[in-house]
Amino acid sequence: MQKKDVADLLFVVQITFIAVFGGSQFLQLLTSTEDVSATWFGAWQIFLLLNLWLAWNAHKAKPTRLSIQTLWTYGLWSVAIALDLGCLVLRSTWRWDQSDTITALIITLGVALTLLISSLNGKTFKDPLVKGWLAVFFKAVPQLMLAWSILLVGGAGLSPIAIVAGHITILSRLGQLHLSMDEANREENRKASFISEMPNWLSWVVVTLAWLWWFFV
Repeated sequence: MQKKDVADLLFVVQITFIAVFGGSQFLQLLTSTEDVSATWFGAWQIFLLLNLWLAWNAHKAKPTRLSIQTLWTYGLWSVAIALDLGCLVLRSTWRWDQSDTITALIITLGVALTLLISSLNGKTFKDPLVKGWLAVFFKAVPQLMLAWSILLVGGAGLSPIAIVAGHITILSRLGQLHLSMDEANREENRKASFISEMPNWLSWVVVTLAWLWWFFV
């Protein structure tokens, strides 16, 4: 199978599971918001928008069929998560709690440290790698806090389909970005997105382990 065919297959997987994950989670939120917070979804939205920005700059640096697919991937994910976030916020059962406060504080600290270290190294927010590392804090931290919340109060607000779909979509995006980096000689915007997605997957593994513990134990 040629790289183009692999890239097209990964794109189809993304589109399919955007509907599966976003749709199943939306329906789940209509019945339960247990262990799910607006902080998680809000930070996720920022993560997606940062990567959408990187994808746009990557496309401008070297436009390809794969760079267009990556733009669509992050764009549609942004729409799906915005709908889930809207559903969560509009439901009266959700309330800001201590976990949200801790998550917001850790993210703020991570963002401040990233910008400080970047500044000391002569880099600004315009640098792709700075955006990539900022995206790490907006995704990995809320997911690690989500795992802790599941262990404390349960995981009914997170659907089993969403757990599985999360792994498939993250790994397929990593595949897309790997192919994209190869065709563009490790272009910085593509590299930054890849950097942001690795901690995303690792923290989702932690969420999965916490959910499995809650479900079976």
